[in-house]
Amino acid sequence: MATNRTIELEPNEVALIIGEEDGSMTVRVVPAVEPEDGTEMSEPLEISVALATRLLEDPDFHDDVLEWYEEQEDAEDEDEPETDEDEEKDEKAPKG
Repeated sequence: MATNRTIELEPNEVALIIGEEDGSMTVRVVPAVEPEDGTEMSEPLEISVALATRLLEDPDFHDDVLEWYEEQEDAEDEDEPETDEDEEKDEKAPKG
């Protein structure tokens, strides 16, 4: 079932759209404004194209990105201060 979603990009923004089709990754780069012929790509567009290309051509990069992301999530979880509820659970836990 296809779902259509419309997003509005600022003139200086680029969308990197990652999907999956028949078990393979698909990547699209959509700039808010198409660059004119003969002009240099903007930095956001160039970075998006580079990421899209690397994702499609380097399977290890895909895994590295996911691993990095999961490490960031783990680090954030460790940095979160304990809530009062967590402290109460610790106090009620049997010691020994």
